[in-house]
Amino acid sequence: MVLRIITLLVAAAAAAGAAETAASLSEQLRHITLDPDQCYRVRDLEFRREEIRFFFADGILIFTKPVAGQRIMAVYQAAEAGDDAEVLLRAPDRSERSSLSKAIDSPNLNEHFHSAILVLTDGGADQLLTQIREAGPKPRPDEGILLAGRMNEAVRNFAVSFQVRLVLDLLSGNLRRGLFYAALAGRTQGNFDLMFDPTLQEQIVVGRVVDNKPGGFEVWTNFSSRTRRAGAEEPATLDDYRIEATIQPDLTMNVNAKARITAQSKISGGLMFELAPQLSVTAVKLDGQPAEVFRRDSLRANMAGGRANDPFLVVLPAGLEPGSTHSIEFGYAGNLIRPAGNNVFYVAARTNWYPSFGFHFTTFDLTFRLPKELKVVATGEPVSESEEGPLRVARFRTSAPVRLAGFNIGDYESVTAESGGVKVRVCANRKLEAALVPKQEPRVLVVDPQIAARNPLRRSGEILSIPPPLPPPDPKARLRELAAEIVSAMEWMSGRFGPPPLPLVTVSPIPGNFGQGFPGLLYLSTLSYISEKDRPAAQQSSKLQTFYSEILHAHEIAHQWWGNLVTASTYRDEWLQEALANYSALMVLERKKGPKALETALSECRSELLLEAGEPKIAVEANGPLTWGSRLRADVGVDPWRIIIYDKGSWVLHMLRRRMGDTAFLSMLSETRERYHYRSLSTEDFRGVAARWLRKGDPDPGLVEFFDSWIYSTGIPTLEITTRLRGKAPALELVVTVKQSGVHDDFVADLPVEIRMSKTAAPIVYWLRTGPEPAVLTVKLKAPPVKVDVAPGAGVLAVRR
Repeated sequence: MVLRIITLLVAAAAAAGAAETAASLSEQLRHITLDPDQCYRVRDLEFRREEIRFFFADGILIFTKPVAGQRIMAVYQAAEAGDDAEVLLRAPDRSERSSLSKAIDSPNLNEHFHSAILVLTDGGADQLLTQIREAGPKPRPDEGILLAGRMNEAVRNFAVSFQVRLVLDLLSGNLRRGLFYAALAGRTQGNFDLMFDPTLQEQIVVGRVVDNKPGGFEVWTNFSSRTRRAGAEEPATLDDYRIEATIQPDLTMNVNAKARITAQSKISGGLMFELAPQLSVTAVKLDGQPAEVFRRDSLRANMAGGRANDPFLVVLPAGLEPGSTHSIEFGYAGNLIRPAGNNVFYVAARTNWYPSFGFHFTTFDLTFRLPKELKVVATGEPVSESEEGPLRVARFRTSAPVRLAGFNIGDYESVTAESGGVKVRVCANRKLEAALVPKQEPRVLVVDPQIAARNPLRRSGEILSIPPPLPPPDPKARLRELAAEIVSAMEWMSGRFGPPPLPLVTVSPIPGNFGQGFPGLLYLSTLSYISEKDRPAAQQSSKLQTFYSEILHAHEIAHQWWGNLVTASTYRDEWLQEALANYSALMVLERKKGPKALETALSECRSELLLEAGEPKIAVEANGPLTWGSRLRADVGVDPWRIIIYDKGSWVLHMLRRRMGDTAFLSMLSETRERYHYRSLSTEDFRGVAARWLRKGDPDPGLVEFFDSWIYSTGIPTLEITTRLRGKAPALELVVTVKQSGVHDDFVADLPVEIRMSKTAAPIVYWLRTGPEPAVLTVKLKAPPVKVDVAPGAGVLAVRR
């Protein structure tokens, strides 16, 4: 009943403040203050948000003055020696308990704190005030004046840091989607933050602001709340994009983007979109009517929520009814294209150059105007291209829904290749970017007198010019070769995974040492275009040569299926996209250069996983399991994310392949694509599909132990393997013993033991499960075996002794 009353009061306040503009609410937030008349000494006050529990044993709690009729912040302070408050949180699974242990040396959070700033747009302030008033303490305005004097500036800084989200919540008045955020000063852990945000896929986040993590925030634990395990849904979907972009000679872009918006539930107040920070929104229209746009930095909210883009708010002139569709039009401009020299360009914002709130499968109609000496490529099939005065005008349209659209520009030369119903167009810049061009400095030599004395053809002091170095490498050197390789790899993948999302794939160069695979559009490092002998010295190792010549383009091709047709459910499942793409590329390498090339690549992956880095130094693989996803990223030294997601993910798939057999493994991949195309795939979904293709008699028919050890946990075991034959024929006993070390006691690995009785006969397969104690397999034989292999063919990610 109390919550119902609070909800009605807040809804009434929101309705009363409906005339407020986003700008006026922002101004109020910039001047928000604590209210001395709402300052209380609290005792034994309990407050809960799902798995998060607060106990204010004793201390001062003060609330802010209302903004648009709502109190949205509060401050707790331990004012006397005996004052104390506590926060408790129990992580729901072993992975998250491990994450907390790594951060705070405890599997659960139980921290006493002496001060806190609370953000409460979910009705939390009214809930706390109701409890306080029912308990009977009187306000303490004198203490409130002193506390407000000390804390008002900090409160205002927090309000500004969250202002886009706070403005949205104030406009909508929707408590179910309101934010709870606490910045705590812990007695043992120092400053840290804790959040419950119903708009996130995983609503509970705990961590702290740090310098060495991308985004500036270190996640201690992140999981879905008990009542929201299925994750949050977007309030609306955007589809049918029609984008017109003009690229000026100075590379500034002016863009008009239209889309259809469909409300999934009743929406009031506003909608939050994301866009690259380099782009400024100039105007928005909803159903042809101008709408207010509000955009400010929301640093702390973005860091903790994991947002990579800058949010902006579109204030709705009226509410949107469930199921209703509307047109929305954005005007925006900015500079997200950087020159790399020699008419080579770098598109810095490839996934966020148009407004969105999440990736949905939709169609795109893209028109670009740019200086006519340049060319543009984009997601979709070319519709038309013409010249209008100084401009080139090119239009592209997707023939099927895709998750995202990209573009690239340059001074291109291109070739087209087609085979087996697969068509690719490969573009190369006519010149190298400046960073890859060898320096052409003039060089002279003054003849030494001693040299002149020995050589009658030379005079002392004579100036000799040294011939200039060879011409710079040609970025078109591998154009036709690359096109042939790409169409061959696409044909092979199409034969196993089904048709790609679009009938044409365009490949374009990008400065840097990476690639990216969009639907129908690939970005490839310029280094992939240069012949191996012409690459910079730093890229001349055999591993990097294989990467740029064999792996990179095949990996990005594979993203046509893994990432563009089959998507990840959450960030925890993104390892599947990268691992499936990378292992598909390794299978292409194996097909071209043989099994030994695949095993060499996997050996290099294992070496990277075992590399010790960080402070204190630990194996890279030990930084966390595959399902931590982007939480594995680091800004300093070796990046654990890349190594764990790509290298360990590839090993996991290879072990599944060895477990199933080649035919079953490829059938499993085909079924995965067929069942989940245009859908999201979770790690558990993948386990269910993979388990269907195991060999009969597999000791782990549901792959539960396999996923627990290799995906949801960490560890690369060291295996000491011994085999011995005892007795005499025909009463022989083969004894295989495996001692496992270097992993936790719960880690198990099922190892196939293949026994060959003759060179031509198929091997007999037994299974042996490792554990904390030595595992022993005893087999009775009538004759000595020709060969005994434990997990052959790189069948297990381990160090063997």
